[in-house]
Amino acid sequence: MLRVSFNPLPPWKVLGDDGTPGGIDIEFLHLLAKRMDLALDFVQLPFKRGLKMVEHGEIDLMVGVLRRPEREGYAHFLTPPYKNRTNKAVYVLKGREDTITRYEDMRSLVIGTQLGSKYFPRFDSDAAIEKSEVKTIDLNIKMLRAGRIDAFINTEASADYLLARIGLTNVIGKARYAYHEHQDVHMILSKRSPHAYRVAEFDKVMRDLVEHGEFERIKDDFLSRH
Repeated sequence: MLRVSFNPLPPWKVLGDDGTPGGIDIEFLHLLAKRMDLALDFVQLPFKRGLKMVEHGEIDLMVGVLRRPEREGYAHFLTPPYKNRTNKAVYVLKGREDTITRYEDMRSLVIGTQLGSKYFPRFDSDAAIEKSEVKTIDLNIKMLRAGRIDAFINTEASADYLLARIGLTNVIGKARYAYHEHQDVHMILSKRSPHAYRVAEFDKVMRDLVEHGEFERIKDDFLSRH
């Protein structure tokens, strides 16, 4: 049994109507676990709390983790990474896509952000951009529609999925400007996990799945179903 920390982040991690964890990353994890004859026990935790429990060996595994030096002390980063890019898009009302065609255009606007989120270093540290920080993307959507902000920024895959799910793709569009970044995303295994001795086997299975395009296949299938 693998104890897995879960925090919703659609479409990668989605909580079903019946409370069952799903999403692209979770379906991929199920495939890896099946190959290793492991069952999964999901524990719903905020992301930071999940990392702390991985550190103490109370959680075995997490998905969707970026490599950081401080995390390498307590976790094995399964290799290779199963994702290696992330795009940040800027969302505006339909018809206003051309108002932001380059980064500097955001400096004359009010941009919605999410509390505690990081987007990319230049934007995060830019005091010349007026940022309106709220708790959820849902609030950013409401504020954009009400004209209280000019745009909001979000991880592209996540926002695209949500807007399609709530039927607002004909109301909210994407600005011409977007930020594209190479960023390796890993699963991590606690060094204190009783399964840590199998880390080489985890890596071997992960490599096989990635090289055979299983993650991309699952992603395409999931998005076609939703």
